[in-house]
Amino acid sequence: MTTAPTPAQTQVMSRTLRGWWPHLPTLLCASVAICLSAGLTVALAPGVTPVSVLLAALLLGPWAAGLVACVHQIVIEDDTSVRQWVHSVRRFAVFGVVVSTPPAVAAALLVVALRAWHLSGSVVALAPVAVSGAVTVLLLLGGVAALPLGIARPHLRGTRLWLTAFHLVSRWPVRFVAGPVLVVLGVWASTSLTASLLLLVPAPAALVLGAAFWTSALEMGANDLDIQENSESPSQTTPERITRAA
Repeated sequence: MTTAPTPAQTQVMSRTLRGWWPHLPTLLCASVAICLSAGLTVALAPGVTPVSVLLAALLLGPWAAGLVACVHQIVIEDDTSVRQWVHSVRRFAVFGVVVSTPPAVAAALLVVALRAWHLSGSVVALAPVAVSGAVTVLLLLGGVAALPLGIARPHLRGTRLWLTAFHLVSRWPVRFVAGPVLVVLGVWASTSLTASLLLLVPAPAALVLGAAFWTSALEMGANDLDIQENSESPSQTTPERITRAA
Protein backbone atom coordinates (compact mmCIF):
# COMPACT_ATOMS: atom_id res chain seq x y z
CA MET A 1 0.00 0.00 0.00
CA THR A 2 1.49 3.32 -1.06
CA THR A 3 1.27 6.43 1.08
CA ALA A 4 1.16 10.05 0.02
CA PRO A 5 4.52 11.83 0.13
CA THR A 6 5.18 14.14 3.03
CA PRO A 7 5.74 17.88 2.42
CA ALA A 8 9.48 17.37 2.86
CA GLN A 9 9.51 14.54 0.31
CA THR A 10 7.49 16.68 -2.07
CA GLN A 11 10.09 19.41 -1.61
CA VAL A 12 12.88 16.98 -2.47
CA MET A 13 11.18 15.91 -5.67
CA SER A 14 10.33 19.49 -6.56
CA ARG A 15 13.90 20.69 -6.09
CA THR A 16 15.19 17.72 -8.07
CA LEU A 17 12.86 18.38 -10.99
CA ARG A 18 13.40 22.12 -11.17
CA GLY A 19 17.07 22.09 -10.17
CA TRP A 20 18.48 20.65 -13.41
CA TRP A 21 17.92 23.76 -15.54
CA PRO A 22 19.49 26.54 -13.39
CA HIS A 23 22.38 24.22 -12.52
CA LEU A 24 22.79 22.80 -16.02
CA PRO A 25 26.37 24.11 -16.52
CA THR A 26 27.57 22.35 -13.36
CA LEU A 27 25.73 19.13 -14.16
CA LEU A 28 27.03 19.22 -17.73
CA CYS A 29 30.64 19.69 -16.59
CA ALA A 30 30.30 16.76 -14.22
CA SER A 31 28.73 14.62 -16.94
CA VAL A 32 31.49 15.48 -19.41
CA ALA A 33 34.15 14.50 -16.85
CA ILE A 34 32.45 11.15 -16.29
CA CYS A 35 32.12 10.47 -20.02
CA LEU A 36 35.76 11.39 -20.63
CA SER A 37 36.82 9.04 -17.85
CA ALA A 38 34.72 6.29 -19.38
CA GLY A 39 36.33 6.95 -22.75
CA LEU A 40 39.77 6.81 -21.18
CA THR A 41 38.90 3.49 -19.59
CA VAL A 42 37.86 2.08 -22.97
CA ALA A 43 41.05 3.39 -24.57
CA LEU A 44 43.35 1.95 -21.90
CA ALA A 45 41.55 -1.37 -21.43
CA PRO A 46 39.25 -2.22 -24.36
CA GLY A 47 36.49 -4.73 -23.87
CA VAL A 48 34.94 -6.15 -20.72
CA THR A 49 37.86 -7.57 -18.76
CA PRO A 50 38.80 -7.67 -15.08
CA VAL A 51 41.32 -4.90 -15.75
CA SER A 52 38.79 -2.66 -17.48
CA VAL A 53 36.23 -3.13 -14.70
CA LEU A 54 38.72 -2.25 -11.96
CA LEU A 55 40.10 0.65 -13.98
CA ALA A 56 36.58 2.01 -14.47
CA ALA A 57 36.05 2.05 -10.70
CA LEU A 58 39.32 3.91 -10.23
CA LEU A 59 38.69 6.52 -12.92
CA LEU A 60 34.92 7.01 -12.60
CA GLY A 61 34.58 6.84 -8.82
CA PRO A 62 35.86 10.34 -7.99
CA TRP A 63 33.78 12.04 -10.70
CA ALA A 64 30.65 10.11 -9.79
CA ALA A 65 31.07 11.14 -6.15
CA GLY A 66 31.48 14.77 -7.19
CA LEU A 67 28.30 14.66 -9.27
CA VAL A 68 26.29 13.07 -6.46
CA ALA A 69 27.64 15.73 -4.09
CA CYS A 70 26.34 18.42 -6.47
CA VAL A 71 22.90 16.80 -6.40
CA HIS A 72 23.14 16.80 -2.59
CA GLN A 73 23.69 20.57 -2.69
CA ILE A 74 20.75 21.03 -5.06
CA VAL A 75 18.39 19.09 -2.81
CA ILE A 76 19.53 20.56 0.52
CA GLU A 77 20.42 24.13 -0.43
CA ASP A 78 18.79 24.45 -3.85
CA ASP A 79 22.13 25.71 -5.12
CA THR A 80 25.43 24.47 -6.52
CA SER A 81 28.19 25.70 -8.83
CA VAL A 82 31.14 24.50 -10.87
CA ARG A 83 33.44 25.67 -8.10
CA GLN A 84 31.53 23.60 -5.53
CA TRP A 85 31.68 20.64 -7.89
CA VAL A 86 35.47 20.90 -8.13
CA HIS A 87 35.66 21.12 -4.35
CA SER A 88 33.39 18.09 -4.00
CA VAL A 89 35.53 16.04 -6.39
CA ARG A 90 38.61 16.81 -4.31
CA ARG A 91 36.82 16.09 -1.04
CA PHE A 92 35.09 12.85 -2.03
CA ALA A 93 37.49 11.43 -4.63
CA VAL A 94 38.91 8.76 -2.33
CA PHE A 95 35.45 7.97 -0.99
CA GLY A 96 34.14 7.48 -4.52
CA VAL A 97 36.91 4.99 -5.28
CA VAL A 98 36.39 3.16 -1.99
CA VAL A 99 32.65 2.75 -2.61
CA SER A 100 33.05 1.67 -6.23
CA THR A 101 35.84 -0.83 -5.54
CA PRO A 102 33.82 -3.68 -3.89
CA PRO A 103 31.28 -3.90 -6.76
CA ALA A 104 34.14 -3.64 -9.26
CA VAL A 105 36.07 -6.47 -7.62
CA ALA A 106 32.95 -8.65 -7.61
CA ALA A 107 32.29 -7.79 -11.26
CA ALA A 108 35.90 -8.63 -12.16
CA LEU A 109 35.53 -12.02 -10.48
CA LEU A 110 32.30 -12.52 -12.40
CA VAL A 111 34.11 -11.85 -15.68
CA VAL A 112 36.78 -14.40 -14.71
CA ALA A 113 34.12 -16.95 -13.75
CA LEU A 114 32.27 -16.45 -17.04
CA ARG A 115 35.50 -16.90 -18.96
CA ALA A 116 36.32 -20.09 -17.06
CA TRP A 117 32.84 -21.47 -17.72
CA HIS A 118 33.10 -20.60 -21.41
CA LEU A 119 36.44 -22.38 -21.74
CA SER A 120 35.53 -25.46 -19.69
CA GLY A 121 31.87 -25.83 -20.55
CA SER A 122 31.44 -27.64 -17.24
CA VAL A 123 28.24 -27.37 -15.23
CA VAL A 124 30.35 -27.14 -12.08
CA ALA A 125 31.81 -23.87 -13.38
CA LEU A 126 28.35 -22.33 -13.20
CA ALA A 127 28.54 -22.24 -9.39
CA PRO A 128 31.21 -19.49 -9.30
CA VAL A 129 29.26 -17.62 -11.97
CA ALA A 130 26.09 -17.70 -9.89
CA VAL A 131 27.84 -16.71 -6.67
CA SER A 132 29.90 -13.90 -8.18
CA GLY A 133 26.88 -12.67 -10.14
CA ALA A 134 24.69 -12.49 -7.03
CA VAL A 135 27.42 -10.74 -5.05
CA THR A 136 27.97 -8.26 -7.88
CA VAL A 137 24.29 -7.31 -8.03
CA LEU A 138 24.11 -7.03 -4.24
CA LEU A 139 27.20 -4.84 -3.96
CA LEU A 140 26.18 -2.74 -6.94
CA LEU A 141 22.82 -1.90 -5.39
CA GLY A 142 24.47 -1.32 -2.02
CA GLY A 143 27.03 0.97 -3.62
CA VAL A 144 24.29 2.94 -5.36
CA ALA A 145 22.81 3.76 -1.94
CA ALA A 146 26.16 4.06 -0.16
CA LEU A 147 27.40 6.84 -2.45
CA PRO A 148 24.76 9.49 -1.57
CA LEU A 149 24.54 8.18 1.99
CA GLY A 150 28.27 8.64 2.63
CA ILE A 151 28.22 12.12 1.11
CA ALA A 152 25.22 13.21 3.17
CA ARG A 153 26.57 11.55 6.33
CA PRO A 154 30.39 11.85 6.26
CA HIS A 155 30.71 10.17 9.66
CA LEU A 156 29.37 6.91 8.19
CA ARG A 157 32.14 4.78 6.78
CA GLY A 158 33.07 1.13 6.60
CA THR A 159 30.65 -1.50 7.86
CA ARG A 160 28.07 1.00 9.17
CA LEU A 161 27.90 2.69 5.80
CA TRP A 162 27.28 -0.53 3.89
CA LEU A 163 24.80 -1.94 6.42
CA THR A 164 22.79 1.26 6.30
CA ALA A 165 22.94 1.30 2.51
CA PHE A 166 21.70 -2.29 2.31
CA HIS A 167 18.89 -1.40 4.69
CA LEU A 168 17.80 1.50 2.48
CA VAL A 169 17.84 -0.68 -0.63
CA SER A 170 15.94 -3.48 1.08
CA ARG A 171 13.16 -1.10 2.16
CA TRP A 172 12.87 0.87 -1.09
CA PRO A 173 14.45 -1.24 -3.86
CA VAL A 174 12.52 0.38 -6.72
CA ARG A 175 13.77 3.85 -5.82
CA PHE A 176 17.42 2.81 -5.89
CA VAL A 177 17.12 0.56 -8.93
CA ALA A 178 15.76 3.48 -10.97
CA GLY A 179 19.16 5.18 -11.27
CA PRO A 180 21.08 2.14 -12.61
CA VAL A 181 18.19 1.32 -14.96
CA LEU A 182 18.36 4.86 -16.34
CA VAL A 183 22.10 4.43 -16.93
CA VAL A 184 21.57 1.14 -18.75
CA LEU A 185 18.87 2.66 -20.95
CA GLY A 186 21.07 5.66 -21.68
CA VAL A 187 24.05 3.52 -22.66
CA TRP A 188 21.81 1.36 -24.85
CA ALA A 189 20.37 4.44 -26.56
CA SER A 190 23.82 5.92 -27.11
CA THR A 191 25.15 2.73 -28.69
CA SER A 192 22.02 2.27 -30.82
CA LEU A 193 21.59 5.90 -31.94
CA THR A 194 24.48 8.26 -31.26
CA ALA A 195 27.30 8.36 -28.73
CA SER A 196 26.54 12.02 -27.95
CA LEU A 197 23.58 10.83 -25.88
CA LEU A 198 26.06 9.61 -23.28
CA LEU A 199 26.44 13.20 -22.09
CA LEU A 200 22.77 13.17 -21.10
CA VAL A 201 23.05 10.04 -18.94
CA PRO A 202 25.08 10.84 -15.76
CA ALA A 203 23.22 13.94 -14.55
CA PRO A 204 19.65 12.57 -14.77
CA ALA A 205 20.76 9.31 -13.16
CA ALA A 206 22.39 11.24 -10.30
CA LEU A 207 19.29 13.40 -9.83
CA VAL A 208 17.09 10.29 -9.65
CA LEU A 209 19.52 8.74 -7.17
CA GLY A 210 19.55 11.89 -5.05
CA ALA A 211 15.76 11.98 -4.95
CA ALA A 212 15.66 8.27 -4.08
CA PHE A 213 18.06 8.70 -1.18
CA TRP A 214 16.52 11.81 0.31
CA THR A 215 12.92 10.67 0.07
CA SER A 216 13.98 7.47 1.82
CA ALA A 217 16.07 9.29 4.42
CA LEU A 218 13.20 11.64 5.24
CA GLU A 219 10.89 8.66 5.62
CA MET A 220 13.32 7.28 8.19
CA GLY A 221 13.33 10.52 10.19
CA ALA A 222 16.05 12.75 8.72
CA ASN A 223 15.28 16.41 9.37
CA ASP A 224 17.79 18.24 7.17
CA LEU A 225 15.23 19.94 4.97
CA ASP A 226 12.95 20.78 7.89
CA ILE A 227 15.83 22.54 9.62
CA GLN A 228 16.76 24.42 6.46
CA GLU A 229 13.20 25.60 5.88
CA ASN A 230 11.88 26.13 9.41
CA SER A 231 14.87 27.49 11.28
CA GLU A 232 16.62 30.80 10.76
CA SER A 233 20.00 29.45 11.79
CA PRO A 234 21.40 26.13 10.56
CA SER A 235 21.97 23.44 13.14
CA GLN A 236 23.39 19.96 13.22
CA THR A 237 21.34 17.13 11.78
CA THR A 238 20.52 13.86 13.48
CA PRO A 239 21.93 11.18 11.20
CA GLU A 240 21.49 8.57 13.94
CA ARG A 241 17.86 8.37 12.89
CA ILE A 242 18.95 7.01 9.55
CA THR A 243 21.45 4.53 10.99
CA ARG A 244 19.30 3.29 13.88
CA ALA A 245 17.70 0.53 11.84
CA ALA A 246 21.07 -0.87 10.82
